[in-house]
Amino acid sequence: MLASATKLGASSRTVGAQNISRNTSGARARRSSSTFVRSQSGFGSKSSKSSSSGKQKAPKLAKYLDVEVPTTTPTASDADGWFRIPDVSFETTFVSKPIKAIILDTGKAICLFKINSTVYCSDANSTAYQYPLADASIIQLKNGQPAVEVKLDGTVYELKTGKVVSWCPKNSLVRNVLGSLKDKEEPVDLPVYAVDVRGDDIFVNLSRPL
Repeated sequence: MLASATKLGASSRTVGAQNISRNTSGARARRSSSTFVRSQSGFGSKSSKSSSSGKQKAPKLAKYLDVEVPTTTPTASDADGWFRIPDVSFETTFVSKPIKAIILDTGKAICLFKINSTVYCSDANSTAYQYPLADASIIQLKNGQPAVEVKLDGTVYELKTGKVVSWCPKNSLVRNVLGSLKDKEEPVDLPVYAVDVRGDDIFVNLSRPL
């Protein structure tokens, strides 16, 4: 009888030890689980921080664009529609480059071209692919008239009249593709406008395209 009780007691101790072992394993599992959750939270916080830092870059980009695309506000026009282009000097503006791109307060973009003592004005973008004429090349035609050649597609416009001299010529690999896309389209002249130089000031009349 005593031996049975001893065996029973040993069995109880064994069962108790198993329970302790299970409880210990459960606690470890809970600690591991909570540690994993905390790790996940830490990773998510970093991702959120990266997103916020990404949002802070937008003003820098906007500031960059403000520098690269200057805007000017024209003064009030006179009775005939002429207005002075502010911050543009006939003597100094075109010293480093004969082309000046300007965005007016109305949102309209124009380009000024100075050739010798004459200033021409046109829309700021080409008519084929709306490419900026600020990057164009000024050339002279066989008849002696100045013209502008679009850097992208090679279209050439006479500056005095805006007439197309050459429409998307296929004279390079890239222009072969661009020219093929415009084969079925009629050439579109470049809108040009009257310019009047008064001393060092430049006046433009956008109400009367040439």
